[in-house]
Amino acid sequence: MNRSVGKTLALLATIMASLWASVAFAELSATVDRREIAMGETLRLTLLGDAGEQPAEIDLSPLSRDWEILSRSSATNARYINGQNQVTRSLEMELAPLREGTLSIPSLSHSGRSTTPVAIRVNPEPIVAPGDALVLFEASVDEASVYVQAETILTVTLQQAINLDGGEISVFDIPGATIEDLERRSFQRRVGNRTWLVTELRYAVYPQKSGTLTIPAIGFTAREVQPGRSLLGARLGRRLRMASSPIELQVKSVPDDFPGEVWLPARELNLTEKWSLDPESLEVGDSTTRTLTLIARGLQGSQLPPLSSIQGTMNIPELRFYPDQESIEQSELADGLQGQRIQSEALVARSGGNWTLPEIRIPWWNTETDTLQFAVLPARSVSVSALSIPGTEAPAVVTDSAPSSTAVLPVWIWILSGSGWLIALVLAVLLWTRHRAGHTGPSNSVPSETAAADLRQALVAVRRNLETGEVAALRRAVLDWASLHHDRHFGSLSALARVSSDELARQLQSLDRSLYGVDEAAGSYQGLIETLRNEPSLRTSDSGSSTLALYPT
Repeated sequence: MNRSVGKTLALLATIMASLWASVAFAELSATVDRREIAMGETLRLTLLGDAGEQPAEIDLSPLSRDWEILSRSSATNARYINGQNQVTRSLEMELAPLREGTLSIPSLSHSGRSTTPVAIRVNPEPIVAPGDALVLFEASVDEASVYVQAETILTVTLQQAINLDGGEISVFDIPGATIEDLERRSFQRRVGNRTWLVTELRYAVYPQKSGTLTIPAIGFTAREVQPGRSLLGARLGRRLRMASSPIELQVKSVPDDFPGEVWLPARELNLTEKWSLDPESLEVGDSTTRTLTLIARGLQGSQLPPLSSIQGTMNIPELRFYPDQESIEQSELADGLQGQRIQSEALVARSGGNWTLPEIRIPWWNTETDTLQFAVLPARSVSVSALSIPGTEAPAVVTDSAPSSTAVLPVWIWILSGSGWLIALVLAVLLWTRHRAGHTGPSNSVPSETAAADLRQALVAVRRNLETGEVAALRRAVLDWASLHHDRHFGSLSALARVSSDELARQLQSLDRSLYGVDEAAGSYQGLIETLRNEPSLRTSDSGSSTLALYPT
């Protein structure tokens, strides 16, 4: 590939990468702070989109059937994650229901994407305690009886019909339980002709032993703000001191018939897997990564057990496994916490064959139905074909003078070409570069000093990994060298062997067998370095060899 085409495609890659990010990851979601409210109360609806979305432009008219929009605000947030900038845009609204019953936050659409409808239960108008009390303070739990280590939500509620200053809630502890702070929620409540400001402080509580768990009284202090202002600011009235009543929680022990080694009481639990390459269509030397994700609603991330390793459940000498660092996270939902555990493991086949990975079966207890359930991943087949070695055919040659319509393109081109408009853009650039090449004549096929330095460094990496005997690193170093030497991506040693000289193909076959089959000494392959240096490049022009240009002395 000539340098002009390379530069053009590099520029195109930058443009298309940004466009692809906005297309591939574009999503629009709707979340609410509560799924059950009463008439006269409000809830918060948040519409969230990525950089390509404009939630503020969404048509909100479908909301008018069941909801009144009291206020709205928009925001843009930028975060730097894993080397990439992620921009999100949000629209936050305060909604009041127009009737009782089960209402819906309908699907809202914008630019071809839509939110998922959300069901909201609207109860009758609440009855406030009689009398002239203008401040109410209480604590409650969503479940009076829970299993040990299961989640229950403690809600501390402050209702005020007057303005308060300096409100404080006493620090409290619950012996025999762990506590996780949840997001504070505030909303308005209209009762009769009086408007109340309601503030809810929520905590996820996880009892650690069976029996009776006592949640102690929680105190609250504040000063009343009187109407009007003094010369020094707000006029402060009487000091309020209030406390909630203690709560007794009945904690059930683990059922005797639970079969698992790790007790998992959850509202919902799901186990999924994802493969970087299809495990049923591998070649010797290919590497595929299996990613297992366990998500549990109603549990902390730390409560989720390690997932079954392939290596730990199988004894197959022909397969090698390289575990990756696992990830444990948790997030907050409307009804509590959601834990997540992600575990990845690379699989490399040492020889061709067929194997079956065993089923993964995780028992858990459904706290909503009070039943034993299982999260199951069925058994998976792994099929690996033997390394194919080319015969006597000469490797294909791509000239620098005029790129053909069948020239091999980088992998990212084909990935991005999944969208029709991207295909058109790629073809337009290629036609332009071909036209340009036809008018400017053949370009210089000698790579730049930078390219030559990169190639020399790639050989150094191959030599270093030969000396250390690092299996995976040596394979990666050879493939990295090939991508620089040929200006083409190779996913496996077998793919490289198909376009290599007979000598290098034999070296790759021997290397593949030794690295993923019989453990031979790395020193047996010191000749690989010289073979790589003498290997013709697929970017070589018809006029001669580019070996000396690629590796100048």
